[in-house]
Amino acid sequence: MEQTPGKRVYLEPVVSGAVGIAFVMLLFSFPLILTIGLSERDRRFTCHRLDQDTVTCEVVFQPLLPLPKQIEFYYDVRGAGTETETRTDSEGDETTYYYVTLITPAGETKAWSAASESGARQLATKIQSFRMSAESQLLVASDGFALEDFLAVALAPAGVVVLLLILALIKKRRRLTFDRSLNQILVEYLTPFGVRGRKTYSFRDVQQVVVERSTDSDGDSYFSVKVELASGEPLLHLSFGSDNGKARAEAEQLGQLLGCPVRLPEATS
Repeated sequence: MEQTPGKRVYLEPVVSGAVGIAFVMLLFSFPLILTIGLSERDRRFTCHRLDQDTVTCEVVFQPLLPLPKQIEFYYDVRGAGTETETRTDSEGDETTYYYVTLITPAGETKAWSAASESGARQLATKIQSFRMSAESQLLVASDGFALEDFLAVALAPAGVVVLLLILALIKKRRRLTFDRSLNQILVEYLTPFGVRGRKTYSFRDVQQVVVERSTDSDGDSYFSVKVELASGEPLLHLSFGSDNGKARAEAEQLGQLLGCPVRLPEATS
């Protein structure tokens, strides 16, 4: 705010609803993107032949985000099978999971999740066939989260945030100049590309300056100053938080400049 004895200039704050929404969306979308990046990964299920009778398998998990690989080794694989598991969630809905299991001297272990029971059986059969063959290596299965799918998930909220920020930037802000030498109030609508519209009022169009007090649920009071036109329309609204003295001082200076009444909170009770 710029002020001289005969002129006062007010500029509306930059922060708008669009900026607030964009910030909230950014906060909410970041955990989602992070969760996807951590949970989705490239997986490779490979078996190797160490000698004619010894087969070892490994499952490599590479998270989508740049984090270290996770590798699970299964030594001396002697067979493969399948396992079906049904889980019930808190709402009573059941989900069935299908696994490829590997049999080692330490026992039978779930090594890979498949999309279906038949898919799990096919993978187990591949491993059994590999054990009986002379091949040195077998890529049992691989899957992964496509990069383009992740980018779509990540960029969709980011695109909305950018759009909201652009809308906030091009949203018109007002600059109000109270000029006693002209007995005039000049309202200018500002954008990043310059002034996009003007409107003028006479000091005679102003009915009064009002100091308003509001109280929150904790009983704390907050004060604001309004310049009201004769039509009842608020021309300017200034917030001063809990600073009653500053709100009153601003209202009195505006009233003196405009030559209009000033209504204080006591007068409204």
